Amino acid sequence: MSNANEFLLRAQNPDGGWGYRLSGMSYVEPTAAVLLALSDSAARARGRDFLVARQRADGGWGIAALDAESGWMTAWAVRALADFPEARAAVARGVEWLLATEGQRITDPAARRTILELHKIDSALRAWPWQPGDAAWVQPTALALLALVAAGARDHARVRDGIAYLYDRACPTGGWNIGNPWMLGKKIPATIQDTAVALLALRAVGESSDDAHIAAALRFLRDALARAHTPAELAWGIRALGEWGLESREWSARLNALQRADGSWEGNPFITAIAT
Repeated sequence: MSNANEFLLRAQNPDGGWGYRLSGMSYVEPTAAVLLALSDSAARARGRDFLVARQRADGGWGIAALDAESGWMTAWAVRALADFPEARAAVARGVEWLLATEGQRITDPAARRTILELHKIDSALRAWPWQPGDAAWVQPTALALLALVAAGARDHARVRDGIAYLYDRACPTGGWNIGNPWMLGKKIPATIQDTAVALLALRAVGESSDDAHIAAALRFLRDALARAHTPAELAWGIRALGEWGLESREWSARLNALQRADGSWEGNPFITAIAT
């Protein structure tokens, strides 16, 4: 992966961050992902400083410097900065923001029963939204769990809530989608990235592959990767399977075949970081 690392080093912007393309504006998500992939100490220090400088007064992060509201990018920033002892204060404030943020819930007993009947989900479970005030969804919940575990808050009640939410939102045929396993009586199929991120989170919190939901998700992911052709799908799927100790040689070869001559995947620092 040396070529990929060289690409990521070339892609770092003067402000210390990374964008979704060469010379593109720096964003929190690709910067955090690259920090988790790179070992170069100087580049990592500059990326760390970029993230710390972008933390908002409320302790969260928006998607970029121009974003006026903290949101789901907070989880990415906390996860990346948790590896830096110098960023301990920023991480603590980010954790506070995550713990204070939850998606909209419906707790009225009658309404809760109706939603359970129609959509087969528990609308009262606490989890995380993309933006404050929205409903909870699978990816921001999984990312929040990854961040909280990395920051040392694995035993917090909100982590247990998030685990319960992910199990509740698992698709009946295995895996996860954005958060609706059923709609109007019909099964909604799982997706590779949502499943991969959920599996990474459940691995981080210490769940077991003996659980039926996880076993079904791993089967779905392996079957889905056999049909996947995009670098993003392959990279996320391979990463999740690897964390669960499963072989991914066939799909890794397919992913490597898609790597460009400049060391990147699709010229995108974010996808390249996930694939590295």
